[in-house]
Amino acid sequence: MAAASLFSRPFFRLYRVLWTLARPFLRRSKRLSDGWKERLAPPDWIPEDLSGSDGHATDIWIQAASGGEARLAVEICRNFSPASELRILMTTWTRQGRDIMEKALAELQESHPRLRILVRFAPFDHPDIVRRALAMASPRMMVLLETELWPGLLAACREKNVPVHIFNGRINSSTSHFGRLFSSLMTELSPVAVHAISRYDKQAFAAIFPCPVDMMPNIKFDLAAKALEVPLSSHSEVFRASGPVFLFASVRQCEETRIPGQLARLYKAVPDAVIIIVPRHLHRVAYWKSVLNDLAFMPVLLSELAPGATLARRHALIWDRFGDLPQLYASAQAVFVGGSFGQGGQNFLEALSAGRIPCIGPSAHNFLWAMGIGDPSMPSLDKAGLLYVAHTPKDVVNIMLEQAATVPDRTEVREKFKAWLSPRLGGASLTAQMLEQTIFSCRKR
Repeated sequence: MAAASLFSRPFFRLYRVLWTLARPFLRRSKRLSDGWKERLAPPDWIPEDLSGSDGHATDIWIQAASGGEARLAVEICRNFSPASELRILMTTWTRQGRDIMEKALAELQESHPRLRILVRFAPFDHPDIVRRALAMASPRMMVLLETELWPGLLAACREKNVPVHIFNGRINSSTSHFGRLFSSLMTELSPVAVHAISRYDKQAFAAIFPCPVDMMPNIKFDLAAKALEVPLSSHSEVFRASGPVFLFASVRQCEETRIPGQLARLYKAVPDAVIIIVPRHLHRVAYWKSVLNDLAFMPVLLSELAPGATLARRHALIWDRFGDLPQLYASAQAVFVGGSFGQGGQNFLEALSAGRIPCIGPSAHNFLWAMGIGDPSMPSLDKAGLLYVAHTPKDVVNIMLEQAATVPDRTEVREKFKAWLSPRLGGASLTAQMLEQTIFSCRKR
């Protein structure tokens, strides 16, 4: 079937209808209503002065889902040669991702003056919208980071003969299942190459796409190594604690019914403990406050605490502000990173960069890459003594009590983590080199 006819297939006819029906509901979403006009790819989505004489408004379109992937996109740009003259469009779905990209623009302009970078919210994957966006951007190549496999975007690229590369590729079970369910469609939507971050991801991508699939170092390890370059002394104090700090970071709904019931044991063992709860999503703050109130832990929101004040005993602190985790990790004696009792986990490398060995729950399948599992030639984080895995909420508190009783030196933890990272680095520079070579080769044709 010709590439141009992909959008006439039954799948895309239904896909178009579903997007059209969903549009009023998307408009009411607080997250997606932000930047609504850009998400519809209006006529001025790409400024006229960005277009070159070669018929391409951009050389590379990099699509990053949210904040984590946005950091990958920025790191790739940092690794381009300062002499490279490239026009880059970076898109993301979230405000957090966009803020990360835009914050990096000034630094990139200074270090890479020949780069022209445009940041936009990603267009909705409605076939009409994404085709319009691609026509305006007219990139030489499309770069998808990690798991950004949107059918409309892939079909539009195939229709316009825009080569698609997946970098830092990882795949979850739902995407893998979708790929097997619509195997003939995925064959037609296939990128030209996938660069996966693990053997598991390589096998999973190869099972649904007929293109070459290889392995690359995870760019997130490069970011962790950069975080280790920040001196410990630069971590400013964000909270005055009167006792040892037990930090429950990036907790999600799967922890809301499991962790609170164990806190009494923690207070009993360490009466002057300072418990800090950092919900992964701020809209869950009210729920955490209600649960802790019911258990008589007298919760206090950070926004309710007077500047410079310390927390009274048995008054758990709920952190209702973004952006402070690096400092909180550094100030804690014991750390648990949530999302790991049923929701696949959260990134715990930040804790190690701050010199703290984190504890996680048993469900971390979304972050197996971060644990270093899958390469028998190198030890995983838990085997290297840089990660604790708890199987029950009771185990979490037991491990945290042991952590607080024997707090390892932060500098030693960072040095050990640095050595663990060393053979896993180079993903960002490898990606940048491959992109430069591809673009320069295209220009010579």
